Amino acid sequence: MRSKSSTKLKKSTSVMRPIILSLMALMLTASSGVCSLGGSLTDELKPLIVGQLNQTDRVLTEQEGSLLLQLRTLSLEQVFWTRMAISSLIQGSDESDFILKRLLRNSKDMIETLRPYFGPDKSDKYGDLLNKQMKITVEFVNATRDRDENALNSAVQRWFKNADEVSLLESSAVSGLSPEARKAMWYNLLNLTKDETIQMLGRDHNASIDTFDRIEERAIIMADSLADAIIAMKPERFHEM
Repeated sequence: MRSKSSTKLKKSTSVMRPIILSLMALMLTASSGVCSLGGSLTDELKPLIVGQLNQTDRVLTEQEGSLLLQLRTLSLEQVFWTRMAISSLIQGSDESDFILKRLLRNSKDMIETLRPYFGPDKSDKYGDLLNKQMKITVEFVNATRDRDENALNSAVQRWFKNADEVSLLESSAVSGLSPEARKAMWYNLLNLTKDETIQMLGRDHNASIDTFDRIEERAIIMADSLADAIIAMKPERFHEM
């Protein structure tokens, strides 16, 4: 027998995905970059991206556009489902476990997308770090909600240490990625997520939405940075035969 909570989540997900897809398509037509959302929907958006100009005003090949699309998709899904998780944890919703399971699936999708470029060992390690990051985020939200200062400080310290490890792994797997630049990006994203959590907890809805807009922007920048470095590292993989 299907639970009410799982049915409710499935309905909300099916409603949100077409809306988000439409918004991302509008963003694509409004900018010269690459944008999408919805892991299983990338084929629908691919015609909108191939042949567009990236930040260097160079026409993208289909292979380049595909990678950019995949990484933006997964990065935007990551921050979207993280926001959903924060909201459900604050509210004590019975959807939390389902949302966290979906967030975990996103990490797996990211690992498989990067595996051809990171290699098997570093891909698996990257996945472990992303999963650890998600668990620490849950601890941070719970500690913030419960006003547990000791647990909060511990979560924040481990959060940023995890970001250090993620940045180092990314830069070791992809030549041309600066570990300092990646760390600055991750730190910025985590600080915005901290702000978002506090604002949502305080029911400052306008502020949390504004913060999430900034989080989405950072996610796109981080995805593009990673994709550009991968393409520069292995250019032969991204040109039509």
